[in-house]
Amino acid sequence: MRAIDIDELCNTLKAYKDKRVVLTFHTIGDRDAVGSAMALSSFFPNATVFTPDFITNNARRMLAYIGYSERLKTQLPEGIDLVVVLDANNTFALGRLSERLVPSSAKILFIDHHMVHKDMTIDALIFNDEKFNSTASIACEVLKKLGQNIDKSVAMLLLNGIIADSADMQNSSPLTFRQVADLLEIAQTDFSFFSEYFHESIPTGNRYQAIKDVASANIEVVGKYVLVYGRATEHANVVADAALRLEADAAVFWTVGNTEASVSARLRAPLDKKLSMHLGVIMEDIGVLIGGTGGGHACAAGAYGIKKESAQVAGEETVKRIKAIMEKNSRGSDNA
Repeated sequence: MRAIDIDELCNTLKAYKDKRVVLTFHTIGDRDAVGSAMALSSFFPNATVFTPDFITNNARRMLAYIGYSERLKTQLPEGIDLVVVLDANNTFALGRLSERLVPSSAKILFIDHHMVHKDMTIDALIFNDEKFNSTASIACEVLKKLGQNIDKSVAMLLLNGIIADSADMQNSSPLTFRQVADLLEIAQTDFSFFSEYFHESIPTGNRYQAIKDVASANIEVVGKYVLVYGRATEHANVVADAALRLEADAAVFWTVGNTEASVSARLRAPLDKKLSMHLGVIMEDIGVLIGGTGGGHACAAGAYGIKKESAQVAGEETVKRIKAIMEKNSRGSDNA
């Protein structure tokens, strides 16, 4: 895999503008993945946006609101010249789709904002920059550099992705705020619309259970930090996010689904810099413990795997590693 800068990224997209292009994303596509793929497809006259399996309820709700539901395809076309993979930087995140892409003669281009996966040998190009808070933010910048008009629908797609991955705008830079301001004007809406619209889509029972999971979780003070962790009934990432909103400094939750185990970890920004901690690095190793893969951002990361019986072991190992870094930092502060 060869890393490229944003200028080469734009030149590559220009070179394939009138060719057969497929845009896709990681399995269980979320608003950032689906939104950025749909938005970037506006640059190509004959692009296909393809899902490797299925998308989240919120991503589905986003497409329905904009009127783009029918644009998401489940049939991979033949004779592809370029495959653009959004919000992923490794083939593991593509599930069974990777079995079809790797032997393909099509050019493969990854566009992502997570930590680069340590095991990537596929022949592909990759633009990967953690300075962007989301893949939608990258897509927004690329469309601007390409001179592509961003209409109301595309603005809504980009806003969904940027806001969904912003951790309540804590994971944001000056660029993020400028993009959000410009996109809100184009979309003719306000910021509060997004939180209220998607809050309404979460069933009351799910919100009730997430609050119960946080209330029954383990809570520890590690040096000067508050760490919350435990098992989630259903959505570990939702519960971890909720814990941070309740002023936890870090949160780790794990859950067991019908087919896999998952572990989600969150860290209050900017503690990643203060503690020199990158949750994405930690979760790469955690993924191995549950027979799958892991990764993510410095302050938000997860791991997924088929070894459901190892979920608690993996969760507790994540807690152990975070605690060790917090304790080391606290001792250093005391000795200063």
